[in-house]
This record gives sequence, C-alpha cells and structure tokens, in this order.
Amino acid sequence: MKALLLFRNLSIRKKLILMFLVVGIIPLMITYFVSQHEILKYALDRQSYANNQTYEQTLSVLTSRMSHIEEISSMIVVNKDINSIFSMNPDHLEIWKQISMFEDVTSYTSILESDSQFNNIMYFINDGFIMAGKASLYRPLSQVQGQKWTETFLKAKGRSTWLIFEDKYNFLNPKKYLTLGRALWNENNYMEPVGFVMINIDLGQITEALQASVPGQLVYVVTAEGEIVASSGSEEELAKMRLPYTLNSGSSYSEFHLESGPYLARGNQIDSTNLFLVSVIPSSAAMSIIQKIRGQMLGIYAVIGLFIFAFIFPITRSITRRIFLLMNKMSQVRQGRLNTLDLEPRTDELGHLISSYNYMINSVQMLMEEQFRLGQEKKGAELKALQSQINPHFLYNTLDMVNWMAQKEEVENIQKVIHALSDYYKLVLNKGKDFVTVGDEVRLCKIYMEIQKNRYKERIKLEVKVDDEALSCMLPKITLQPLVENAIVHGIMETEGRRGTIRINGRLEQDRLIVSIEDDGAGIREREERHSKYQGSGYGVGNINKRLNLFFGDDSRGIQFTSQEGEGTTVMIDVPAIQS
Repeated sequence: MKALLLFRNLSIRKKLILMFLVVGIIPLMITYFVSQHEILKYALDRQSYANNQTYEQTLSVLTSRMSHIEEISSMIVVNKDINSIFSMNPDHLEIWKQISMFEDVTSYTSILESDSQFNNIMYFINDGFIMAGKASLYRPLSQVQGQKWTETFLKAKGRSTWLIFEDKYNFLNPKKYLTLGRALWNENNYMEPVGFVMINIDLGQITEALQASVPGQLVYVVTAEGEIVASSGSEEELAKMRLPYTLNSGSSYSEFHLESGPYLARGNQIDSTNLFLVSVIPSSAAMSIIQKIRGQMLGIYAVIGLFIFAFIFPITRSITRRIFLLMNKMSQVRQGRLNTLDLEPRTDELGHLISSYNYMINSVQMLMEEQFRLGQEKKGAELKALQSQINPHFLYNTLDMVNWMAQKEEVENIQKVIHALSDYYKLVLNKGKDFVTVGDEVRLCKIYMEIQKNRYKERIKLEVKVDDEALSCMLPKITLQPLVENAIVHGIMETEGRRGTIRINGRLEQDRLIVSIEDDGAGIREREERHSKYQGSGYGVGNINKRLNLFFGDDSRGIQFTSQEGEGTTVMIDVPAIQS
C-alpha cells in the first residue's frame, strides 16, 4: 500500500520515466540476459567444437604419420633379404659379397627414405660386417648394447616402440629424434636378435603439427613413460600446464585443477603407439571468449539503452514542461498574481487546457478591473458624501455668524467674512478634486481662522509649523479644518478665559506623514473620553477617519487623541506619505 501511495504521489514526469523504464528498459534487460545465456551457450559449444576439431585434426595428422612410419618399419622387418643378410655370420662372408649384399639393402632403404614424413633410417648390426660404422646408415651393434632403450626394443618382441633418441654417435650433427625402433631377429632362430632398425623423425616436424585453437593453449606429445616428445609452448608453459599423468580422456575435454589453476584437458593415444597427444586449455582462455562476447553484447545493449534514455527525457520533458508551467502559473494565482501563460498555441489536450486557463485569467482580470473601477467609484461617492456632510455644516455656522454680524450692523466685518468664505470655497471646490496637498489644507485652515477672528475678536491664535517636504503630501479634502474647528469649539471655548492658541505641526517619519493639531483648551474630561464632544457633532472626527481609511486603506492609522484635562488636547493624523 505504501508503494502504491508513493507511486500515486509521484510527479507526472517521474511516472512517465518509470513507465518508459518498465516498458522499455526492463524487457530489454530480460532480452539481454536470455539472449546472453543462449549466445554464450552457443559460443561455448562452438568453441568446444572448434577445440575438438583442431585436436582431432592434429591427432589425425600424427596418427597418419605414425601409422605410415609403422608400415615402413614393418616393410623393413618382413623383408626377407634384409633379415637374411643381417642373420648371416660376417666371418663366413667375403668382403666383396658383403659389399654387394649391402648395396641392395642400401638401395632399398634409400627408396624408403625418399618419403618426406621422416628424416632417416638407421640399422644397428653385427660389428663384424664391413659396413658397420662405415656410414650413418649402418651403426655397430656394440655401441648400443646394454642401453635402456635397446632393452625396451627387445621386450617389445618385434613390436614397434617409440622413444626419444639422441644421436650422440653423429659427432658432426648430434640431434634428438622421435624414433620408432624395432628389433631384427635371426631368421633361423627367432629368439636371437641380430640388430635393430630405427626410423627417426625430426622433433621440429612434430612440433609443427601441434596446433593451438585458442590463445594460451598447450598441445604436447608424450610417451607412455611420461617423456615429453614435442610441445607447442615454452618450457615455462610446459612446466606450469603439463598434466602429472598420461591422459586418455576420449572424445571430449574434461576439467582439471593444477597448482596454477583450473584447466580443460583432453588426451588420446596416437593410433596403437605408446605416444599420447594431450591438449590443455586454461579455463581463463575459455572465459576470455565468454567475456569478449558478453562485453560486445553489453556494449550493444548499452547503446540501445542510451538510445532509449535519449528519447525518454526529451519526450517526457515535452509533455511535462507545459504542465509544470501551467502549475506554476496556477500557484501564482493562489498568491494573487494573475498572469497568462504565453506559449505557442497547440491543438492537443494540454493546448486546450492552456487556452482555457488563459481565457479564465483574462476573464478574471476583466472582472477585477471592473470591480476595482466600481470600488473606486464607490469610494469616490463615499468621499463626496462625507465631504458633502462637512460643507453644509461649515456653511451653516458661517452664515449664522454673518447673520449675527448683520444684526449688529458690522458691514466691514461681513465683507471680510464673505470674502474669506469665497476664498475658502475656491479651495474646497479645487476644480472637483477630492484630494489636496497639506499646503492647501493649511491655507484652508488659515482662511477659516480669518473668518473666526471676526467672531472671536482676536482671542484665538493659529500657529503653523509644517516641514517643506510634508507640504506636498496628499490628504483628503477638508481634513484639518474640522479638527481646528473642534479645537476652538470644544477646547478653547470651554475654558474660563475663552482664549487660546492652536498649533498645526507636520513632518515626515520613515515615509509616513505625521500631522498634529494642538490646543491649550479645556482638554477632555475622563467621563467624556469615550463619547467626547471634542470629536465633533457627528460630522467631525468620524467623518475624517472614514475618509482617511477610504483613501489610504489599511495603511492608515487614522486619528489618535492625547489629552490632559485643563491643559489641552493633541489630535494626530498618521498616514502614508504620498507626494503630489
């Protein structure tokens, strides 16, 4: 279940790659192992067949040669003239007759020696013959009597015997031969040997016939007594790979373990001779062929695997790239960023999905723009409504003051008030704009104070200290004047002397506009703190707070009061600094 859940939570690209691996790579691996097993089995069979064929061919060549030489030796042994001559007593033969008889033997032997499959023939005969020791063909019998190999010939009782013979008696060219030797018997008494015949083969000819089918293979010929006749390898290889006994394994190779490692070996007797042909192959040589085939197969399948991988990633990327881009754009939508996906249009499923997403984002953007426009219109309407609440209130108080002056016939003061009232409304109207600079608001307050001076007879003073960078910041229209009016009506006018000073201060602190209106009036009594008359008659502070919130949004900290009873009140406005 965990594996299934893990698979479900994988990304689409990983799922696609996993699918390609399951569909492409795993069958490829199965095919590799199955085909490797079959190909290796076939290769081993072919190699075994080649080894056996080479061995059989070598064995056939040697068998043919040995058999042929056996036939020649038989031709000599059964030749009545040769047996008759060698059986004679040389003491009873005249020299000329001996020479004549031996000429026939020499001629016959020369004919046999014309065969290229061996080197020469030698006869060991009675020392009394005049030809004994006079030529390489005829050797004195006394030279070899008592030798180990002559005893071997005699024990064979006329049968051929193969051995290594070193011709030490040829002082000019001493040489080793593979020699077939047979005893020659007295035709009158077959229990009495009269000499030996030896047919010699150069060891180099035997070595040339030994063929190796694989690198590292050792092929050698050995006698039944274990004497090495010829070898295809060096002395070191022979010492390392030679079997400790004579092998006659039949028609197939068998496994052997020597001190130098594991080997495959085969040995067979050469015809009916006492010689054996032995072939020894290191197991590593057979494995090298397997490794070579395995390496070739692995290389081919690796190329195929890389080819598949080379297609997997571009294909999966082409499929998942647009999905990832769409996913990222949708994540941005959750963060409030509405951006369309700018890609080349396509007609596949993802193309339709991206087109639908872009259409949805465009529709949402249009709705939000419409909503923003309606919100701005609503905000403007609210501002105008709030401002319209203040203007009649101020106009009512001013007209009431003009009426009071008219009753007292203060014509000059009435003219000043009406002129100031005209300037005031020029600023208030501000060509229909709802927002003005702090500098305009300060001038509005000054004009207001000019009007109030006529009413309060210079009992109230206005002091302004606003930094230059703060004068160009924006505020909703008619923000400071109602606060100055509250400072007069609910602050200074409630003191006993009904005199006082109002101060307007303005500055910038860390990109925020701080404007304060201070008075030295009666302050706010504790019982009136929550519902203070200082906050206006319903049109003052609440109205200003609403307009500040509409204009500056959540960044506005509104209006804050600091007051001490009997000493005065400070009203502070804290809003973001927006330059005109």
